[in-house]
Amino acid sequence: MISIQRASSTDLPAIVAIYNQAVPSQIVTDDDSEVSVDSRSAWFEQFDNTHPLFVAKDNNHVCGWVALEHFLVHPTYHLSAELAIYIDQAHQHQGLGQTLLSYVDRQITESLPLKTIVAYVYERNLASQRLFTKCGYEQWGSLPQIAEINHELRTLLIFGKHFN
Repeated sequence: MISIQRASSTDLPAIVAIYNQAVPSQIVTDDDSEVSVDSRSAWFEQFDNTHPLFVAKDNNHVCGWVALEHFLVHPTYHLSAELAIYIDQAHQHQGLGQTLLSYVDRQITESLPLKTIVAYVYERNLASQRLFTKCGYEQWGSLPQIAEINHELRTLLIFGKHFN
């Protein structure tokens, strides 16, 4: 049975481990080497009541997470968030991504003050593009050849969703 809750500091090692699973693919994240728990501590501390980090747990084991990060530091963007979602490899292709995004939608409509969610997806990350589209996100834009990964320029797609 999957449960979803706000992440606690004890979840950070599992959050980092799941993130690090995506690094070798070089189509999901900007990092080209694994990150450490210590290096992600400040990142973890930025989450708050308006921009939370949620974990999905299967039998008390973190199997995925979704972050609603501050979009930009300027106060005019306080109603916006940048979404990041990562699923443990053992739980991929089982609907967990859709479950997490649906959960976030409910949190936004019921209690979070957010109005706009933005997600950045590399052009080659077809699985994430399908997930966001399936969950009602639209492609709002493209940043052509903006990132260099392994000496190759990559295009970043911008997906977004508005909430009333």
